[in-house]
Amino acid sequence: MALPTILDTIGGAFAARVCALVLFAGATTMGSAACAQSNSGTEIPALVHADEIVVDEDLGLVTAQGNVEIAQGDRLLKADALTYNRRTNTVTATGNVSLLEPTGEVVFAEFVELTDDMREGAIRNLRLIIADQSRFAAVTARRADGSKTVMRRATYTPCEPCRDDPTRAPVWQIRASRITHDQEKKEVVYDNARLEIAGVPVMYTPYFSHPDGTERRKSGFLVPDISTSSRNGTMVAAPYFWALSPTADTTLTPVLISNDRPMLIGEVRERTRAGEYSLDGSFLNTNREGEGFPAWRGHARGMGRFDIDDTWRWGYDLSRASDKTYIDRYRIRQRFRILDQDALQSRLYTEGFRDRGYASLNALAFQGLRPEDDPSLTPTVLPAANYSWFSEPGTVGGRYTFDAAAYSIYRDRGVHSQHTTMIGGWSLPYTTRSGEIYTLTANLQTDMFNVSNLHPGRDSFQPSDDGTSFRAMPEVGLSWRFPLVRQSPTLRTIIEPVVAVYAAPNMGSQRDLPNEDSRGLTFDDTNLFRMNRFTGYDRIDSGQRVVLGANADFAPSTGERLSVFLGQQYRFKSDAALPRGSGADTRLSDLVGRVLFVPYSLVRATYRYQVDSNDRKLLRSVTGLSMGPSALSYGLQHARIDKSVQTTAQRSINQISQSLSSRLSENWRVSGRIVNSLGEDNGILLAGATLIYEDDCFVAGADLTRRNIGRADLPPDTAILFRIGFRNLGDFSLRGL
Repeated sequence: MALPTILDTIGGAFAARVCALVLFAGATTMGSAACAQSNSGTEIPALVHADEIVVDEDLGLVTAQGNVEIAQGDRLLKADALTYNRRTNTVTATGNVSLLEPTGEVVFAEFVELTDDMREGAIRNLRLIIADQSRFAAVTARRADGSKTVMRRATYTPCEPCRDDPTRAPVWQIRASRITHDQEKKEVVYDNARLEIAGVPVMYTPYFSHPDGTERRKSGFLVPDISTSSRNGTMVAAPYFWALSPTADTTLTPVLISNDRPMLIGEVRERTRAGEYSLDGSFLNTNREGEGFPAWRGHARGMGRFDIDDTWRWGYDLSRASDKTYIDRYRIRQRFRILDQDALQSRLYTEGFRDRGYASLNALAFQGLRPEDDPSLTPTVLPAANYSWFSEPGTVGGRYTFDAAAYSIYRDRGVHSQHTTMIGGWSLPYTTRSGEIYTLTANLQTDMFNVSNLHPGRDSFQPSDDGTSFRAMPEVGLSWRFPLVRQSPTLRTIIEPVVAVYAAPNMGSQRDLPNEDSRGLTFDDTNLFRMNRFTGYDRIDSGQRVVLGANADFAPSTGERLSVFLGQQYRFKSDAALPRGSGADTRLSDLVGRVLFVPYSLVRATYRYQVDSNDRKLLRSVTGLSMGPSALSYGLQHARIDKSVQTTAQRSINQISQSLSSRLSENWRVSGRIVNSLGEDNGILLAGATLIYEDDCFVAGADLTRRNIGRADLPPDTAILFRIGFRNLGDFSLRGL
């Protein structure tokens, strides 16, 4: 929040420019003049305008009266009258005094007097609007020591006045017996302050301070965080922010927990010439170690990005926890926005970009957070190298690509494997005069594997024998599509048949090779026409197949739209390398498709599906619906996935989630959400509601959430979050569970 040194800015406008009046002595009574005042060796011209300028040599007074204006640079001072006393070195301005600063601040006053080379002075009936539209008002103000402004019986608010009734109390303001702005410390201090909301006092403090707008980072205590939980009891966090330098800071947060021992949280951040880094962590010596958890619990998280030169950079990502439930139990995930749900990943890497190529070298470590995750089987990848390059389109009759990758995986009690792969590709598109689009594609993938430390029967994805093995896989493909377009005054219709043929050697189950990155496959319309549907390198979609599909799109001129896609493939021989039950492994694949329906500009529905080719059973469907404007909108998501098309699931998934939100007015919003499990486990998984008020200077909200799912020491719970935010001051939150 910017709070300029009020009298200093006025004093500068007067003292550094008042020579324009002094030069009038003995010679002028004209209405306007120009002069120059030396300020630190810089000549700054000033233009003075008034209805009348009077010089009294006997009394040593220069007086300007009537519509007085002093313009110098980007500053503009206005007053009804202005007097300069050369004997006392005093400048006085009276009547509708206003000063417009170059930075956007506007000062209004009834009376201003400055003395002692403008280091001392007084203002009566001060009103101040600063650059961010925050407002100060004071009955009196005093300038002291050339660096402090003391306002008596003063108020501060960042809220704009009510448009209909400017005299109405703002949404919130701070009223104090004294407000002091220290320009050297860049700090605003309140004495005997009370916080008023809509004119009603709600909080009193004998002392309060915060940085002014010229100092966005200043050491001090931040707004506390208070929460209550049936598991942890009451948690009180009191963060202290320490600005180490203009580019570095740290935050230390002691947390008192009524049902446990204290916790300490720390965070450090810095921007350097080469990049930036941040690191946060927490720890506590829990009193719950007898419940199967370690005595010392904590977490560490960080990131760094540093440039080496114009081509290369290096960095790291760190995310570790003492155990699987720590970050959720003590709300670390919410505090530091840890997004990973099932695993934490740490990475050290370097990468380079040059021309049309990209290269990277990584070291990866993982920590599983699911109850069934065994740390001894969790992989460590060291190193993982990648290179990718592609040519300009049309180079020598097509586009060329080259990809290479190599990784080594280690486990405490599991398979060790190394894999190196290289893939060369070429594609050539061609469009006929009739509009048919042909694309010829050819790839060659070569691989070398090395496997050791086998544990028979422990992992179904590991080979039966260790040692080194090789693989070479050539593949060619030809696709054809023919978009047929019909345009009428009322309807645009597009019908597009698509056919693709892929040919490669039959690789069989590929069980003699390790499988680290290609264990699952979701067969749908997005990958139906891909040459290799696996997302990793360990498995290849081999054999010969024909893929058929059709797009249809109908778009009336009135804005509605209907888009439909349906596709299926035929294999000359089933592919045992694809996950069993995925729908793509059989000779005649499942049917996959999508539907997009927009019957109205505020209604949008999508539907994706997978249907068994034999019995026409619906195996997978994902439905989405959104409707309504921001004043009242409804959303629906439904997912039904049969267990037969899931790699490790023990039961089918059948869930529906719904949301309803409404903007009741310009400032009020309300929303609700509910997630239901259908079928065998019918019931509510999660339900919640949120109410928010927000304007230009204040935000307040309440959120209620009930979760009926849990695990380990995270049982189902009810959470209540209250949040109040004050512009320029911070926010205060209270959570209850």
